[in-house]
Amino acid sequence: MTDPPLLDRAVLDDLFDYIGADAAQSIIGMFLGESRDFAARISAAAPDAAGRDIARRAAHSLKSSAGQLGAVALAAAAERVERAAEQGQSDFSELAEALQKCVSETEVGLTELLNGQLLGGRS
Repeated sequence: MTDPPLLDRAVLDDLFDYIGADAAQSIIGMFLGESRDFAARISAAAPDAAGRDIARRAAHSLKSSAGQLGAVALAAAAERVERAAEQGQSDFSELAEALQKCVSETEVGLTELLNGQLLGGRS
């Protein structure tokens, strides 16, 4: 199985075309902050039923928002956490580490995209 792409550029281009660069930048900034928060909740989840539920809900929310913005790899990483929590897995350390790495990579990719958009280019 191949890894999903970091970003779906067509989704992001549609966002910029539909709402404009300023609004898109604001939404992406909010998404990045929420992504870090969701990843932190997952990392801090206790290895019990309540912790699994916290991780599952955070992963589901992150999966949904990442998918809407075209953050394909992050949506997939969040889905893996969500599925593991649903199946009763109590140790999320490896998944949380992979998710955190994906959040960081997504932030870099979106920041580079924003810098290109704000300079008027589409690469």
